[in-house]
Amino acid sequence: MKHLHKIIGITSVVLIGTLFTSFTAYAAIGVEPRTSARHDRIVGVWDVQVAVASCAGGAPFAVFPAMHTYQFGGTGQVTPGTNPAGLSAHMMSWTHLGGNDYLARFKAYRFDGTGKRIGWIVATNEVSINDAATEYTGSGIVEMFDDNGEILGASCPTFSGTRFSAEP
Repeated sequence: MKHLHKIIGITSVVLIGTLFTSFTAYAAIGVEPRTSARHDRIVGVWDVQVAVASCAGGAPFAVFPAMHTYQFGGTGQVTPGTNPAGLSAHMMSWTHLGGNDYLARFKAYRFDGTGKRIGWIVATNEVSINDAATEYTGSGIVEMFDDNGEILGASCPTFSGTRFSAEP
């Protein structure tokens, strides 16, 4: 009987220790902290019109459609409606600034006509959505780098769009 009580005691300690460790690990991992109830409202796919101009001002020198995808956890992708031969996939990281405002950064590699990598771009955009989370506007700066990391120049895009949906 004494041996049985010892086994029950050891088993109880191990069980309590396992439960405590599991709860502590879950609390440490938890869910992504939210700064407000609006944090994930940008998540989804956006059908966007982009206009790129000189940062000094003036008329846009390029206008094109794009798809911006924001995923849970702060990642996403940008797919411009331009010839894909010159740029790689655009990988994004985003964060909630507060209210309806977000900050998004993406990077894409640049290629010449022969397919040789010649550098990359990094875009930093401030994005706002409306209260209904159906419309999207923003602006930013795109810095262009050569393959050695030297900055070649910058442009300043503006964009607006609507949430893309599976419903027609």
